[in-house]
Amino acid sequence: MLCVFSLSAFSQDERYFRSIFSGDLFDRKDDAYYYKVKVESPKYVIDLNRDSKDDYFQTIKMDGNDFISIHDEYGRETFRTMLETKGKNSSIFQVSFKQVDKNTDVLILHFYEGETQSAIFEGTARLYFLTIPNRDLKNITVTKGPFFWMEKEKAAGKYYNRRYTVNTLDYNKDGSREISVSYNHITRIYFYRNGSWQYL
Repeated sequence: MLCVFSLSAFSQDERYFRSIFSGDLFDRKDDAYYYKVKVESPKYVIDLNRDSKDDYFQTIKMDGNDFISIHDEYGRETFRTMLETKGKNSSIFQVSFKQVDKNTDVLILHFYEGETQSAIFEGTARLYFLTIPNRDLKNITVTKGPFFWMEKEKAAGKYYNRRYTVNTLDYNKDGSREISVSYNHITRIYFYRNGSWQYL
């Protein structure tokens, strides 16, 4: 009996060490293996590739990290990315779906990066651009955009905030829409050129 159990334990140890050296142990894609807490939003159904079939996206929070996940009409995940979180209460609170040109669309994420409150309170929100070239959900690219909201506590209990206006317009009349953020006389315009977003 002792010999039988010893051989069984040895074979388990051998498989374990073999998985370490082969890399299989660290290539697991199961989220539960890496994250203890996972919360998913409802499925937001939308035709992202304009083929008259329903795709959807979800926002996901795993151990305080924020993600967005894109799925095709069969429920297969085609894209996932993590957004940079700075403090507590972070979340994607608004998503806009816009056409850039006849072949390209963009999901504009309004992401609150969270708030910090050590010496003073501070919170920021920024845009992310999820670009869908050629209506292909497998080739989505992500661009970290500008801030559009800032709030901060100043000395003597004073509070400061600034919210920028976000627009998608064809500013230069070339048939392609740009994304702009504006506050008073300050405007930053993002142009989609050669597969990437560039700003002025």
